[in-house]
Amino acid sequence: MPASIKYLEERTVGPSLGADSIREGVRASIGSIIVVMIFLVIYYRLSGVNAVVALALNLLILLAFMAYAGAVLTLPGIAGVILTIGMGVDSNVLVFERIREELRSGKAPASAVAVGFDRAFLTIIDTHVTTIVSAVFLFLFGTGPVRGFAVTLVIGLLSNVFTSIYVSRAIFDWHLSRMDRQAGLSI
Repeated sequence: MPASIKYLEERTVGPSLGADSIREGVRASIGSIIVVMIFLVIYYRLSGVNAVVALALNLLILLAFMAYAGAVLTLPGIAGVILTIGMGVDSNVLVFERIREELRSGKAPASAVAVGFDRAFLTIIDTHVTTIVSAVFLFLFGTGPVRGFAVTLVIGLLSNVFTSIYVSRAIFDWHLSRMDRQAGLSI
């Protein structure tokens, strides 16, 4: 069935509009990161600082890899970074809430941390693998910007698994080795 096209409006967009959009996207991303980090510290206290360190390292790894690969940060790439931050916060919240459950059941802080990470591990892996598979399909069947989003997301998720599971756990273990055995965990 042939259909005719009737142009109602035509616009030309210059490169300055794209630069403005990217600048505003970066500004919004930085603002949201700051708000999320403040919330984590307020809600989870000292453990929130642990989450902030893990998120900051996650972003550092992601941006370092992108710089090494010579990637350009576009609006879809910024969206991938923002989704990576969201997944990183989600991973930390899963772990922290599991630790809280264990502490409420009367476990010692070291045991609660170990069990909390063990119980959250499979959920974190499951969510990340599912999202990575989706990103692979976006990369295979998408074009230009969609592929950039997919690449940014995969790199961010892989670094997030490392930071939320291993780095965050190492910080908890270091903190537990320095604190008094009778003291409670700040979570």
